[in-house]
Formats: sequence, structure tokens, C-alpha cells
Amino acid sequence: MRLIKAVLIATMLLHTSAASAAEPVRRLAHYTHQRWTEEGEAPAPVLAMDQGRDGYLWLATGVGLFRFDGINFEPIDIEPGQGRQDPPSAVLAARNGDIWTSLGETHRFAVYRDGALRASALPAAPNRVVAMAEGKDGAIWALTARFDAELLRLRGHRWRAFNAAQGLPRDDALSLLVAADGAVWVSLSNSVARLPPGAERFEVVRRTPRANGMLSQDPLGRVWLSARTGSYPLTGPGGHGPPPAGPPYRTDDAQIRGAPRFDRAGNLWIATRYGGVQRVAAAGAFGRSSRLIETLGDRDGLSSDLTNQVFEDREGNIWIGSEKGLDKLRPATLRSEPLLNHPAAFGDKLLSASDGSVYVGEADTIYRIAPDGAPKPILRGVREPQSLCEAPDGAVWIAFATRVVVWKDGRTLRTFNRPDTDSIIYDCAFDRRGDFWISAAAGGLLRHHQGRWEAMFAQADGERFHPMTMVRDADGRLVLQWALRRLAWVDYPTRTFQGLDLGRDATAVTLYPAANGDVLAAGDFGLSRFRDGRVDTIRAGALRGRISGVVQTPQGDTWLAYPRALVRLGAQDLERAFARHAFSPPDLSLGFGDGLTSRPHSHTQRALVQGGDGRIWVATETGTLWMDPRHIVRTHLPPDVSIRSLAAGDHLYRDPADLRLKKATSSLEIDYAVLSFADPRQVSVRYKLEGFDRDWVDPGARRQAFYTNLKPGKYRFHVIAASNEGVWNRTGAAVAFDIPPTFLQSRWFLALCIGLTLALLWLFYRLRLAQLEQRIHVGHEARLSERERIARELHDTLLQSVQGLVLRFQSVANKMPPGDQSRDLLESALKRADDVIVDGRNRVRDLRMAESPGDLPAILEERGAAAGFDPPIPIHIITEGVARTVHPLVAAEIGRVAGEALFNIARHAKAQSVEVSIGFTDHQLSVRIRDDGVGIPQEVVVKGHKPGHFGLVGMRERAQRIGGALSIESRPGAGAEITLKLPARLAYADKAPARSRLSNFLRRFGRAPVA
Repeated sequence: MRLIKAVLIATMLLHTSAASAAEPVRRLAHYTHQRWTEEGEAPAPVLAMDQGRDGYLWLATGVGLFRFDGINFEPIDIEPGQGRQDPPSAVLAARNGDIWTSLGETHRFAVYRDGALRASALPAAPNRVVAMAEGKDGAIWALTARFDAELLRLRGHRWRAFNAAQGLPRDDALSLLVAADGAVWVSLSNSVARLPPGAERFEVVRRTPRANGMLSQDPLGRVWLSARTGSYPLTGPGGHGPPPAGPPYRTDDAQIRGAPRFDRAGNLWIATRYGGVQRVAAAGAFGRSSRLIETLGDRDGLSSDLTNQVFEDREGNIWIGSEKGLDKLRPATLRSEPLLNHPAAFGDKLLSASDGSVYVGEADTIYRIAPDGAPKPILRGVREPQSLCEAPDGAVWIAFATRVVVWKDGRTLRTFNRPDTDSIIYDCAFDRRGDFWISAAAGGLLRHHQGRWEAMFAQADGERFHPMTMVRDADGRLVLQWALRRLAWVDYPTRTFQGLDLGRDATAVTLYPAANGDVLAAGDFGLSRFRDGRVDTIRAGALRGRISGVVQTPQGDTWLAYPRALVRLGAQDLERAFARHAFSPPDLSLGFGDGLTSRPHSHTQRALVQGGDGRIWVATETGTLWMDPRHIVRTHLPPDVSIRSLAAGDHLYRDPADLRLKKATSSLEIDYAVLSFADPRQVSVRYKLEGFDRDWVDPGARRQAFYTNLKPGKYRFHVIAASNEGVWNRTGAAVAFDIPPTFLQSRWFLALCIGLTLALLWLFYRLRLAQLEQRIHVGHEARLSERERIARELHDTLLQSVQGLVLRFQSVANKMPPGDQSRDLLESALKRADDVIVDGRNRVRDLRMAESPGDLPAILEERGAAAGFDPPIPIHIITEGVARTVHPLVAAEIGRVAGEALFNIARHAKAQSVEVSIGFTDHQLSVRIRDDGVGIPQEVVVKGHKPGHFGLVGMRERAQRIGGALSIESRPGAGAEITLKLPARLAYADKAPARSRLSNFLRRFGRAPVA
């Protein structure tokens, strides 16, 4: 087992040394620095910090407990009613997600869990807690600030104190460390004590008189002490064995200091009192060589020289808590050089020379940077260089406002005047013959040939001549922006032109000659590639802004300088983009969090060049930076995503999971956090409220979601995010919530509304039926009244008058002699008149019969007898149900319908028998007439009548007149069946009282159209 550990440790050491050899030592200047101070509403002082399992940075400050997501400081207060909240003195993020803190004045403990900070039921500490840590077994350790050192351990649900009785010296305890092997270390003013794993008693490891040492542990597991005599290891790797030999690092020697901390790269950071923060580069490789020790203070931009703690988060960011706020340092991919911070007016002039060196022309100095070297000045005291070019012999030609300087091999070879062009020299290049060319935009194009200046191509083809950017391609030809929308390939004296499609904004472009002969042109419009007379263009699209620099590396990558980012495209990505004429999302984008602290300069001819050592140099607004594409700082970690709170009405739910909101909730606000501290403002976010949003929403830089007009139901808010490196957390964070309906929104209310609607529809239907019944009955009553009137008129006028005339004519006939031919004629006429009177009385009797209730079976029997069957056939009348009295008019109309049916059977059916069935039910009256004759032709049944005959039509009309329905069924050779059905409320005489009540109700409200 020890052999395995030794091999692992040796491997780690070799890896560390190899990494150090591969990458230059990083200086403090090679970190990006961002700070938050109390002037910017940051809490201060920051006394302690830790990172929770959810990714938040938790801060114990002088004004309370806060959690920080990289953008917002969120105060976390104890739940109301749990006593006074005083500022915390320590904070610990436990592995189970709990956040422990100790209150500085009351010494109580509080735990943040399930979205609330609650006071712990555990006893308060005997003194102020200065540090907290979690043991390997999950126990919570708390170090108190008292002269007789006392350490508290929480295991289960009770605290246990460790003090002098358990081996701790009676001294002032300064720092607490739980080592990787589970041992607990405590440093005191004059000694260091250790509690081995599983032990119950401390042992003194080293006596350190008046050293006031503070503990830390390096990536190899060695325990270190930073004391007045310096910083040095106390143990070997893994926390065991003797330390490596070597003198201590000469770090801060003040009596009072903050806490030291190793980062994952092996650098030792020390928070000092009154001296800022101190860093020992690669201190983990102790004893190998002297190490770079640097200090960062308020004069360097630190928020304060009085620092309290250093902390490294999961992404490798270094956090410093100070008296005035919070600072963040991040290893930068893009590094600055202290000398290169005086940019020229129109941007530093960059030149990549054939020997691998890079030349930088700043406002007052020209620098040369050899491969793997640092900038060294070659010309001082100059004024605003305008262009730099390399001659075929390796000399560098530098154009200034009035002269050209030729420099080579560490000295100036010569200086000569340049022509007055009334314009700055925009760019320069050497042709294949070794002649020096300069472009001066409105000043034209000039060539320096055999010691003389010549104006070239003064005005060509009637086009405005405006030469700007100029380069030399792989074939030795000069390529220049001839005019705003035109490129020219010049191999003097020949010229070839191709158009530039710059869109609406025609400006100067950046030209880059590729090693394979391609020429790339970049600008606001995007990127164009000129290859063998063909032009392919990638439009700006989502990657917006002017491209001010282009570099293609030997590995095939293409780097583009945008105003806010350096973007890398692989060879395949670039080919796909040219094929689609649109940029795809880049595989890498470097921004502020990666060290691009200033925008690439948009006025220099080219903002990017690559040196022979592989480093890429970037001319920015504030100076020139560099980066090594082989050593890009990346975490490859997806960002943590957290739903910070949900606000609905007057209630705030912090860290919500599953919620049941109040009834009638229709609007809410959801705050979320993307916990990527590398560059929080460059992350990508998408969210969706399932049950409301159809697609994912891109909120940009906003970290809130607002919803209104939400209906009752179940919803799930889901948010995902990607880091500035494009690494997505597709799982993200989610909160489910239920909005219960009010009574007016509930299903019961909906069912009630549906029921009421159906009831109203049924009522309207019943009212409509009552109206129709009323109309039918009013019609019946009117017909009865009319029949009665006609009967009275016939009886009182016509019949009596005819009877009177008959009597008078009879008197005349009696006076005539018997046997008289005239008397015989008169007697014959009188006999005919008697027949007319009898027939009239029968008609009056028929009319009067409608006044009496109808006996439907008798009426149908009478109609059967009158049908005139010849020869007679049996007619069976069957009554089903309890016979009821039928309304007289209904009975009369049914009798006429039945009479027509029986008449047709007698004339056409050739039937042997007829069955008449009368059905009396509570719901309807039905009359069915069935015969066994030849049946009715099918075409007559379909049409409903026989052409020229109206018997069937009349039967239907009579049925409809009394509110009934007539149906006819017939099959050839199987007879016919005629059925008449009508509702009981219209058929039976005993329904009249109910109809009368409804009619009176309708009359009262004016609903029934009664006469």
C-alpha cells in the first residue's frame, strides 16, 4: 500500500514539474482581476467564505450572511421570531448541502436548509467562533477565539469540547485545518497540534515560539505553516512523513495575518493584514528552486490591503475577502506585458517577422519580442509609428509621419524622408522585386524604387482610387483594398480586380494572406475568402461586430478578433461556415473572464499576429496582450444552475422545489442564478415554463422570468445554461408548482355552469314546446269555435229557411189536384229537398260532434266500415295500454288520416286483412295501420306521393297540423305499415288543465303568441 502511495505521489510530482516546464510561470499580472466594494453595494468586510454544494459563494460579512452568484449579493436573514440576528463570524458549506454559520455576538449557530436560515437548537459556543470545518466523517468542527484554546465537535446532535484536557496547549488558537487523511490540525501562537483520525486526544507536532503560524495544505497533501519566519511544509505528501528539506519561503512576517491557501496549481496565497495578498508561485514544488513571491495591494487595484481570507472555487477562481469588499482573480489565457501599455493613437502596429519574432509599434517605442522572449525596446523616443513591414533581407521598415526608418540586427541602418501624402500611411508591403509600397488612402499608392518615390495608378478605370490595407500573398503579389468595394492583385505592371461585398457599411477591411494562397478579408460584414478567382462570404449573423484581426495557426485553427471576444474556428467549422455562408457557434470564445480586458483595436491594420513560438499577439485599445493557444485556461465544467426564489403575491419562496401557491395566483416572478464565476455575463441561458411556454426562452443577460395571466393548473419551470466555454448543463434546475383554482375557477363551478346552462336550455326547450302546444291548441280552439259557429249558422239560417220553404211548397202541392203532373213534379222536388235537409242536419251533427270527447276506437271502426272494402275483409282494431280520451279535434284528424289510409288499402292493396293498433302511453299516442297486401311502390315511398295524387301528402299535412309525425314503411309483397305518433300532451283531452296553466304563465310574461 505504501509503495502504491509513493508511486502516485511521484507521478503527481512529475506531472507538476512537467506542467511547470511546459507553461511559463504565471505572474500576478497574468490574472484577470474583478472587485466588488462597499461603494458598489457589496457587503463589507468579508470575514470568511465557502462554496455551497449548489455552487453559490457564501460570505460571512460584517453586515450579515450573504450568498453571491457572480452578479448579485443576496442577504440571508434568520427566520422571523428566532431572536436577534447579529453578523456571522464564520461560515461552512457542508457536503450535504447545509450552510452553517456562527453569529459573532450571541455565539449561536444557525443552519441554512430548505430555503431558510434557522437558529440551531444546539447550545451556543462559549466564545466567538473564528473558523469552522467539516471532518472526513461528516463531523462539524468549530474553533473558538479564547486564550485557552477550545475546539468544538458536533457529531450526532451534541457538541463536544476539546481543550487542555484533550491535549490542546493553553494558548491562543489561530487556525483550524482538516487534512485530507481526516486528521484535525490546530495552529496556536506557539505550537501546532494534531488530532489523528479516530483519536480523542491532540498531540503537539511542533513548537513554534511566537510564530503565530497559520495552517494550509498543498495539492500533494502536505500540511504547511505560514509563520513569522516564512512559509514551509510540516509534513511530507499525504500529511505523513518528514517534510522536504529547504529554507522557508520569505513570506509575510507580520504578527497578525489572515489565512493562507493553496490553489490547485500549487501556488500559495496568503491573506495578510495591512499588506494585501501575497502569492508564492508554484510553492508546492518546495525545495526545487527559488520561487517567485509577489504581492497584490490596493495600489494594484485590490479592494483593500487588509485581507481576511483567500478561497479557490470549483472553477479555479481565486477569491479574496477584504475589509472593503470582495476580489476575484482568475488565471488569464490572455496575458498582459507591463511594457506594452502605451498604445499608438490608431492602435499598436504589429508585425510577425520571418525569424519568428514579433514587432510591436507603440506610441513612443518600438519593441521586438523574440520567440519565447519578453518585449525589448529597439527604438525609443519615436512618435506614433504608422506602419511596419519586413523587407526580403529581414530588415524592418518603419514608417513615421515624415520619415522611414530601416532597422536590422539591433541597429538602425538608415533613415530617409517619405513623401507628403496629406494622409497617414495606411499600410505597407514589399513586392517580389523588393520594392517598398505604401498606401495612403486619399493620398494614393506610392512605390519606393531604386531610391526614388513614384506615384502609382493615379486614377484607374474612372473609379475613385482609395488604397488602404495591403498585404503580400503566398505567390508574391500585392493584395490591396483598391477602393471601398474592390480588391486588387498587383504584380506590377499587371492588375487583377475582384469585388468586395461589404453590405451596407463599406469600410476598411482586414486582409490576411493564408499560407495556401488564399486571401481572407474581414470586417463588419463578416469574412470573405478569395481562392482561385472565386469568392465565398460568411455573413456576420449571430457573431456581430467588426472583425479587426485574423490569424490561421499551423494546426488549422482560425482566430478572429471581435470587439468583445477572440473566437476560434476549427478547419472543418470554417469550411462548413463558408459552405453555408453563415457562422456556426464557435468552439471557443475568449472574453473578459479570459483576460481580454480591452477591446481589440478597430483602427489598426491587423489586430492579430502569431509569432514563431506559437503565441498570438493582440493589439487592444489599452495595449498589446498575448496568448498561447496551447495553454488555454478552461474548466470544462458545466455551470451550476439554481432557482433562487419564486415570488407570488406578497410571499417569497427561497430555493423552491415543489410548491402549492395560493388560490387566484396569476402573476409571479422567478429569480434564477447561473453559477459560473469565470465570466458570469458571458453565459448562455434558456428557460421554459412547461404548461405555458411552447419554446425555450433566451433572456439574454436577465436573470429573472416574469409570468402573468396564469391559469390554475400544474406548472414546471425549467432553466438550463452554458458556461462562457459553451459547456451546457442540460439538467439545469427546475421548480414545480401548483396553482389551485378558486371556486369560480374550479371544476365544480364549471360543472355547475354546465348544469345551469343545460337546465336553461331545457327550460327554453320546454317553453318553446309550450309555445308550439299553445299555438296548436289555440288553433284547435279556433277551429272548434268556427265549427260551432258554422253549425249554428247552418241550423239557425240555412236549414230553418230551407225547412220553411219546403213547408210552403208542400202547402202549395197539397192544394194542387191529385194526379196533376205538376204536383207530381213538385212532390218529387220536395222529396229531394227533404233529403237535402237530412244531409244538412247530418253535417251539423258532425260539426257538433267535435264538442264532445273523442272515442278513437269507435271513430276508427266507423272509418273502417266506411272504407268500402269489396269484398269485405276483416279489420282488427287492437288497443294497447289504458284507453284515454282523445282531444276531439285530434280524434277527428286521426280519423281522417285513418280513413284515407283505409280507403287506399281498399282500392289498391288487394289485402286479405287489416290490423289497426292504437297505443296509449303516458308519453305518446300512436296509431298503426298494417295490411298484408301488395305494398306501396318503392318510388312512391321515397318521393312521399304518387304523381297527380295527393292522398299521402294530405295525410302528412293533417298529422303535422295536430303536432304528430307520420311514417310509411312498405316492402313489395309484404304489405304496408302507416304509423302516426304524437305527444301525449297534444293528444289527450285530460292534458288540457296543465296546458292551460302553462298557457296562463306564458300569457303573463308575453311569451305565448295566443289570440
